[in-house]
Parts: sequence; structure tokens; C-alpha cells
Amino acid sequence: MTSDKERLFRQTIAQTGLMKKQISRRRMMGLMAAGATTASMGIGSRFASADTRGPGWYTNNDLKGKVTMFVSAGQRWELPARGVLPIFNERFPNVEVDIQAGPHGEMVTKAMTLATSKSKAMDVLYTDFGQWPAFHAVGAMENLEKYAAEDPGWYADYNKDTPTGVQYRVPADADGTLYGLTGDGNAKLHFYRRDLMHAAGINKVPETWPEALEVCEALHNPDKDQYGFITTARRGGFAGWVFWGMLASYGGDWFDKQAEGGWHPTFNNDKGYKALETLMKLMKFRHPVTLNATDNECNTALANGSAVYAPIQWGTAVLNNPEFSKFPDDIGTDLVPRGETAESAHRPLMGGLGQYVSAYSDNKKAAWEWIKHLNSGDYTDSRISDAYIEHTGQPARISMLDKYSDIRPHFVGLKKSFPVAVSFVPLIPEAFTLSDIIGNEATAVITEEKSIDDALKAMEKGVEGVMMDSGYYG
Repeated sequence: MTSDKERLFRQTIAQTGLMKKQISRRRMMGLMAAGATTASMGIGSRFASADTRGPGWYTNNDLKGKVTMFVSAGQRWELPARGVLPIFNERFPNVEVDIQAGPHGEMVTKAMTLATSKSKAMDVLYTDFGQWPAFHAVGAMENLEKYAAEDPGWYADYNKDTPTGVQYRVPADADGTLYGLTGDGNAKLHFYRRDLMHAAGINKVPETWPEALEVCEALHNPDKDQYGFITTARRGGFAGWVFWGMLASYGGDWFDKQAEGGWHPTFNNDKGYKALETLMKLMKFRHPVTLNATDNECNTALANGSAVYAPIQWGTAVLNNPEFSKFPDDIGTDLVPRGETAESAHRPLMGGLGQYVSAYSDNKKAAWEWIKHLNSGDYTDSRISDAYIEHTGQPARISMLDKYSDIRPHFVGLKKSFPVAVSFVPLIPEAFTLSDIIGNEATAVITEEKSIDDALKAMEKGVEGVMMDSGYYG
């Protein structure tokens, strides 16, 4: 009989898009014993079972009740939470945590229904940054400042170790009010094949898009099933985020001043033109799956060697895992390239997921202790960070990125990216609608259905229409 743990593990592997059609039960159990999707990376032996409590450890037998947490982004985020739960149970033996997970869209819809009805059935939501503004807009997120103030040592450690840009604050700066904690941090990274670049005489990681284009051309060899470029360019939001990443690298932005009378789109200009023009040039070397690719398709192609260069791709550990990649030691990561103009800069897109406490929860204190535990790292107990990484977690804490970079090589790229990254969507409720509009027009350029100028005009018109209908301006 298949255990719940094995079921979750299979689902996690399947989520990567790299699972072979069949995997033996013996092999499955071996991988599970080594630690989720990180098996065969030497990670199991890395983690000690000894009690390694830090300054933030305390035991509370008085706090009681049940905390129900919805996870909306798949098993890669469910598993780390389950991995650290036994340690939480040691600290709070009278608090029960119920983790409910499911498909992203389904769980977000369910969570919003509960939020708008002021239901007490959900205490914590664990979802991506892009969804949070919609929940904040309906008043569903508890102000966390008063809870954080009760443990100033932990709060100071969290702020010191977690960049402001990957926290959820309103407004989105260091002085903003804290409404959520970051459970998972990610950024667009620059993935490249060291072995192929060296063989082609390229011994320096490209800094600019023109340099990246040279790599695309040098490595592109369709006759050998070897394609010089891949990215997550599926029509809609995925293509929209690729365009936004290119625009950011040229110093562009979604909007003008985000205040009263602002929120007008600012990409129908030279920066937007340059972003789409460069993207078109990259697409000359694209892998056949690129225009229908999400992360799964990109990771699969990079892992099997048919895609050999991905300069603007979400961070992932699977490409350095020999269980899934043919080239685990040859795939390097760095900052995404920048444009070649004076206003250009390395500005990778930042995403991630985090937890907030429902404003309607009857167990807010216990809910806070649970999400604080998820984000404690070594401050509370080093077993927490070990279990989090062992069970596929991707932290936003800089100390954890440093600590585990030897077994998670892409953590080096994430550490470089967080201080200079920009959000993958504007932090407003309309973000995903806007991403779809922009992505559809970007696809129309790539497929040569529209000129760059016409597509930029259509993007601008569509975005302005949404912002006007939403009351940002008349």
C-alpha cells in the first residue's frame, strides 16, 4: 500500500516535470530516505538528529487550539511545512496544525471565498506574493506587527536575515506594516552549461543581453537536438513575466509614480521596444517547446540536454540533482543579464510564497507561532532549517542560502539576486489580469502576428483600461 509520504513524494517529483514514466518502489523508498527531491545530493548525511536549540527556543504548554493552513502552490511548499511540523509539536504540544493543500487555482479560490465571507475555517494562507494584495484588499490579513513586537529578538533576526524585498509589507518598503512572512524565496536566474561554454571558448558568464545572444548562437545546434535558448514563454502570464523581466533589465517599469493620479503604464517607449526587440533575437534560437513552456517544460529540456542555455529562468534545485539531470555538475547559475544601455541593470524578477494570518481566525496567536516557526531558521533550532531544506524548501533567509549552497548551488544565484530584484508582478489585486494582457501581446510579437510598436500600444491600452475600470484614475 502506498503511504501518504510516498504519495506526496511522487506528487512532488511529478511537479518538477522530470519524473520518468515509471519509478520502482525500491528506488522511491531510497529517494525518500535520502530526503524528498534532494536524494543523491549527499543531503541525507548532512543533517544531524541532535537537538540543536538556538536562542529563540521556548516551550509553551499553555497555548492550545487548532491551526488550519491552506497551501495553494503545490507539494514543494507543503512538504517543507510538514518537515518542520514535528519540531513545532515539541514546542507547542497542545497546538494541532492541519495542513490542507491542493491545486493552486482551486485553493486560492477556496481561500478567497472564505476570506470574503469572514469565515473562521482558515487560520493561515500560504500562497504566492502575487495573490496577497487581493487578500489584503478585502481586509483578510492580520497586522503582524504586534505579534512580532512580543518577540523582538526573533523579529530583529528575521529582519537582519531576510531582505525587505521578499517580505510582505504595506507599503512595500522597510517602513511598511508587516502582514506576511516569507516562507519561500525565488528569483529569475541565469542558467548556463559550463561544459559547452568552455568547449566553445566562452570562459566568462555573460553580463549583458548582447553577450547572452552570442552564447545562444554559439551553443545552438538543432541538428544535434541542442537549442541555444529556452524560457517560460507560454502565452498569457508566463510570457508577460518574461517581457517584464526583459523590461526591468533595461531599466523599465510597469507604472509611473504609484500614488494618487499615478499608475499609468510606462513601457510603451524605447525601453519597452528594446526589451521586445532583444526577446525576438533570443527567440531565433529557441527550443521547440518554448512558446508553450512553464517551469516544468523548461526544467525537463535543460535536464535532458536539449536546451542548453536559460538566462532568465526561475530558480530550481532539480537541475543539479543527478536523479533528474544528465548534467548535474555542469549547470551553473548567476544573475540574469542586463541590457547594454546606460539605464540598464541586473534586475531579476523576484517571486516567492509566504504565509499570512487570517484576520478572522479564532486562533491568531497559535497561527502566528506556527508561521514564525516556519521562518525561524537556526535562530530557534538548527533542526528547523535542516528539515526545511531536506524537504525541498527554498528559503529567503540569507544565512540559510549560505549554509546550504554546497548542496543547493542555485542558492548562490538567489543570494546575489535578492538585494537587486524587483517583484514579478505589481503588488495590486489586478496583477495577474495585467500579466495576461501583456503576455498575449508579447506572444503576438514573437509569433510575428504584430509589430513591436503595435503590441506596445495594445499593451498600454489594455493596461490603462483595467486600471481605469478598477478606479486608479478616471
